[in-house]
Amino acid sequence: MSEKHKKLLIKDSLLSTLFVFVCIGIFAYNPINLKVFNILSKTLKDIEFTDIIFSGKNSKNSDIKTKFSNDIVIINAADRNRFEISRLIDKINTENPKVIGLDFVFEGPKDYVYDSALKSSIKNTSRIVLAAKFKNETNKKTDYIKPSETLGKCISGYANLMIPSMDKTVRYFRSFDYYNGKKVYPFSLEIAKMYDPSKAEKFIKRNKQFEVINYQGNLESIHHFNGNDIINDNFPKGFLKNKIILIGFYASDCNPNQILDDYFYTPMNEKIIGRKFPDTYGVVIQANIINMILNESYINKSFAWFEWFLGFLICFLHNLIFLRLYVHRHLWYHLNAKIIQLLTSIILIFIFIYFFKTFNIKMSASPLIVPVVLTVDLLYFYEAIILWLNTKRKINTYLTTGHKHF
Repeated sequence: MSEKHKKLLIKDSLLSTLFVFVCIGIFAYNPINLKVFNILSKTLKDIEFTDIIFSGKNSKNSDIKTKFSNDIVIINAADRNRFEISRLIDKINTENPKVIGLDFVFEGPKDYVYDSALKSSIKNTSRIVLAAKFKNETNKKTDYIKPSETLGKCISGYANLMIPSMDKTVRYFRSFDYYNGKKVYPFSLEIAKMYDPSKAEKFIKRNKQFEVINYQGNLESIHHFNGNDIINDNFPKGFLKNKIILIGFYASDCNPNQILDDYFYTPMNEKIIGRKFPDTYGVVIQANIINMILNESYINKSFAWFEWFLGFLICFLHNLIFLRLYVHRHLWYHLNAKIIQLLTSIILIFIFIYFFKTFNIKMSASPLIVPVVLTVDLLYFYEAIILWLNTKRKINTYLTTGHKHF
């Protein structure tokens, strides 16, 4: 290949890569609101390749050896009212736990007797955290709902999970937020602060508003008891001592069927595509977040600009190959390009998984794979545009340097 043709190849590879990224921008923005792009976008947006790793952690083995933490115990409060929850707290306190977390938002006053009993139990617990929540009002104003004042003064943290709707996957949580100019922290972090202040401080110093949840397991992968077992002493004595006790909801006492309240999709779902039912209760997600903070097993997300830069570079290198195939091996261009495209996608997926499993680095697949997937077919459109410019403006192009033959 002559020096002139090399320069033209590089120029066309660069221009065709820019063309691919312009098209990606148009597809993403979807200015004419084509439904096919909306459906494709919504489907792919809720799927990530790292889900392959997490889906294997949805254990159905109740063996104690499978538990990912010996410091956290979940207790199901089921359908109990405030008075019954107060009795449960009093019973747990006899075991001397390190921290108790109540994953319920006690919004507003209720029955005076019930509130008084719960207030007394909270007051008699040395370390306890209650749940709060951000709530969107009808006028789009966001309010912050704290535990009712009838329960006395207590520490609370927001238990909201970062999903726009219940059919979306919970992958991230907001590690801090603001309300009325004051910084507030999540329910899980407030518990970690009480259990191990130094670990919690390290987490806060990361100063990342959004963190990826490093899931280690679902309900069967963590110690859990039904509230009735605790009340009736049907559990190993001394087992709750110095532990984090999360009182929440994962079943109903009066309904043997699976309850979908506070039940979410997570990357641990056994079906990555075509899921029917959620897989993890909210209190279990809180346990996974607490475990991540205490073990400092954070997932570091690569920078978006780096992902798109790397995606641009990979697309450019592929266009160098595709243009040569298109001009000099045109008959077999599509087949050869599709094979290269497939191999590249497989290699990239394995690289994503390797970095995630080995270094806890999470990379988005879209900026790297989507350009490679699109560039094979978009090259035909690029050819039409550049040849038209060659005719009208006499712009030189590599596409005119050889006959399209095999």
